[in-house]
Amino acid sequence: MNLTIDNGNTALKAGVFDQGTLVFSDSCLPDEVHAWLEKLKKYPITSAILSSVAPVPELVTDYLSTISFKIVLSDSTLLPFTNAYQTPKTLGTDRLANIAGANELFAKKNVLVIDVGTCLKMDWIDTNSVYRGGSIAPGLKMRYRSLNEFTDRLPLLEPIEHTELTGINTEGSIHSGVLNGMTGEINASIESYQHQLNDLQCILTGGDSRFFLNTLKTRIFAAPALTLLGLDSILRFNQ
Repeated sequence: MNLTIDNGNTALKAGVFDQGTLVFSDSCLPDEVHAWLEKLKKYPITSAILSSVAPVPELVTDYLSTISFKIVLSDSTLLPFTNAYQTPKTLGTDRLANIAGANELFAKKNVLVIDVGTCLKMDWIDTNSVYRGGSIAPGLKMRYRSLNEFTDRLPLLEPIEHTELTGINTEGSIHSGVLNGMTGEINASIESYQHQLNDLQCILTGGDSRFFLNTLKTRIFAAPALTLLGLDSILRFNQ
């Protein structure tokens, strides 16, 4: 079985794959790693891949050292697609994994991956399986936090599932500005890509994707485990 680990800015996520099929997935915060690893150890893992954009907990490093075949994803890792990004050393491994997942799900199509996590990331892979690049913007909670930190009186709010267009108080105005503004940003980017590309497939993923699944204009394929799927694709390609 293959183990995929995505060590993100907020949480650690793991997936166990059996011949390309996800059989178990779980996530944890950095202070929950011990119990999280105990769940993973129940599976007969023979190969593993790690994608990390944050410091890796020592317990995770120690566990990976016990697995015979393992990969730490980097710009030098062999990929199942062509990477045309001009600065590959600066490209986050989570974006590489997402593109690999998109290529696995929709080979030979124009695919736009919309990852709503700590940051809002959009990435495009074309019909020839060439990764062309994308964009990075502040994520949902980052936008709420910036309004609080860069002003004297605006409160720090948590995202909500639905907001009206017109806020009738300060909290409602913040929710409208953040959620409707971000929805409009995503919709506008999708429309711009659709003007350039034929038969565009859009994939929505990331921890905060649920806030936008039902508010976007375009038909969206929801893939909450896209990063893990892409990591397994890269691992199998290297095997």
